[in-house]
Amino acid sequence: MNVVPAGYPAPPMNQLGAGIVGTMQIMVMAMLFLNDKMLPASMRENKMAAIFGVFLGSNMLSGSLTKTSAFEIYVGKKLVFSQLATGRMPNRDDLVNGFSAVGVELSI
Repeated sequence: MNVVPAGYPAPPMNQLGAGIVGTMQIMVMAMLFLNDKMLPASMRENKMAAIFGVFLGSNMLSGSLTKTSAFEIYVGKKLVFSQLATGRMPNRDDLVNGFSAVGVELSI
């Protein structure tokens, strides 16, 4: 059996939101150096901390928008187990029953 891990895509609106957050991150960092009068005084006084905060905060927000928590197992096009449908990780019985349902026998 050949196992191929693959990413599960986030919904299109979440991907768009993550892109917007990334663009805003670059714009705020550029404003810190080019036109800092538009930013609050606390950001102007400590630019390195502001850059670190913007970088960390925007990456956390972008990551949370694109996280799917998906753990899907397919054999070809046949679904064996779906964490999105069940809301939990599979146990041994789930895997044995799921693989049996699609015609794959597992030796335990």
